Amino acid sequence: MPAVTMHPSASEPAAPQDWSSRTLAWLDQLVSWPSEGGTAGEQAFAGQLADELAQLPYFQEHPEQLWRQTAWPDGPENLFALVRGSGRQTAVLSGHFDTVTTRNYGSHAPLACSPLRLRDALIHDLQQRGDLSGSPSLQLALEDLQSGDFLPGRGALDMKAGLAAGLAVLEAWIATPPEERPGNLLLTFSPDEEDSSRGARAARSELYQAAQRWDLELTAGINLDATSDQGDGSAGRAVYLGTVGKLLPVVCFVGRDTHAGFPFEGVSAHAMNAELLRRLELNPQHADSGHGETAPPPICLESRDFRGGYDVTTPQRVWSAYNVLSHTRTPPEVLELICAEAQAAMQEVLARHRAFAQAAGQTLSEAAPITLSLGELRAEVLGTSERQQEYAKFLDELEQETNPLLASARAMHWLLDRSDRRGPLAVVGFGSLHYPASHVSEHGNAGKALQQAIQQVAERHGLTVRQYFAGISDMSFIGQPVSQSGENAVTQHLAAPTSMFCDQPGGPMPVFPTVNLEHWGRDYHQWLERVHLPYASQGLPAAVWDLAWTVLHPDA
Repeated sequence: MPAVTMHPSASEPAAPQDWSSRTLAWLDQLVSWPSEGGTAGEQAFAGQLADELAQLPYFQEHPEQLWRQTAWPDGPENLFALVRGSGRQTAVLSGHFDTVTTRNYGSHAPLACSPLRLRDALIHDLQQRGDLSGSPSLQLALEDLQSGDFLPGRGALDMKAGLAAGLAVLEAWIATPPEERPGNLLLTFSPDEEDSSRGARAARSELYQAAQRWDLELTAGINLDATSDQGDGSAGRAVYLGTVGKLLPVVCFVGRDTHAGFPFEGVSAHAMNAELLRRLELNPQHADSGHGETAPPPICLESRDFRGGYDVTTPQRVWSAYNVLSHTRTPPEVLELICAEAQAAMQEVLARHRAFAQAAGQTLSEAAPITLSLGELRAEVLGTSERQQEYAKFLDELEQETNPLLASARAMHWLLDRSDRRGPLAVVGFGSLHYPASHVSEHGNAGKALQQAIQQVAERHGLTVRQYFAGISDMSFIGQPVSQSGENAVTQHLAAPTSMFCDQPGGPMPVFPTVNLEHWGRDYHQWLERVHLPYASQGLPAAVWDLAWTVLHPDA
């Protein structure tokens, strides 16, 4: 570990003069451990890191302050590391260690976790392509890699550079004499962020238990996730006061199937689905705003009719799923929005049918469109104990399905197969868990204190203060209160088995404001994923140290 120069007074944020060597050492180690979601690497990661930390003298003296928690049955573990200081106030540093797949590296996949060898291979690959002037993104990647300022590798950007900064801060906290530490530092690193955040959701109850066990006041959270900046890095050197929320509404349109040569004798489910897509996709009117910033509008993630063969009969059902981001909008409000637009879509298609049929002199299938929530359809279908038992058996079988969209579609079709409802009909529900939006303003005086600390630290380190982190993140769960009405609304209309997504943590959960203080790079999740080293290794750990110190000792 590099030499650490300390200030004599705990009223000043003591800090190492040079963070780079220790942070880079941790980054090299962490990236070298593959941890793709759902693999043995993710399963082993927390144990590998715990073994490394256990070698530090502090944890040899206090082994009970380094522990793990199984995130879900037979799943990987969360890792917790606590360094005690003076008093009860505690800063929580959080992050995830799982990564996306390395498959998109192609022939370079075996090097995806060997950053220096990968950098040489990528430079050679890009140079072999010749003139890159027609591909600005590839030209920029070559320039970045040749500069030596950017390190490639799966997880280097998302988000092991953040973990490395947190670990460097942890070691510097340990190096500070106990009586000079302004409070306690607690690290929590989790799996599964790239899937369903099961690690962070499980960590909530463990954080509460840790606070009770060690008599801690969890004062503030600092998440260490990354962002992308295709420019000079000024946008990437930022701290976010909250995170965007996410819901995944799903819609199944039921039409009236007919021979394709006589379309007006039926109602096209595809036409209704296409009209809903037109009304929702990238529609700025449906983009949610909060604190002066606007979230991206809805995006369609999937649309299909699930037919397995060919014929000239129009499909009876067409299913789609939408990614809906929010800053302030609640699950009931999103459900209401999608239901209203689905109803309007059906009415528009039927008006088109009437106009075309009249002009062509063809018979029209007149029908009044109906929109139901998934909860309403489920209540209609499961009216008997026998049907409820049948449905419970089906859900048990569906537990084996890991794709939430496919599980949702199968559940929707199961209910419609047993319903007397006929089209034109739209059934609207949710296809996955709710990622709540968060913001420090929701945390009263604690949020105000953290925001004041951020303003001071941002000025000292040249950071930009932004309102909402744009990527779905574990910030939705770490320190955030649960809106029972909102979660009930999701569970009530959840198409897939509720146990897949809506497991509630056992016991109470701690509530404290959390922000995202990030590193930056380019090409998130892509084969040219790379992190900007000068900021990740020096600027970020210095800012994290300063923010943790300042929020625990406001007079610093």
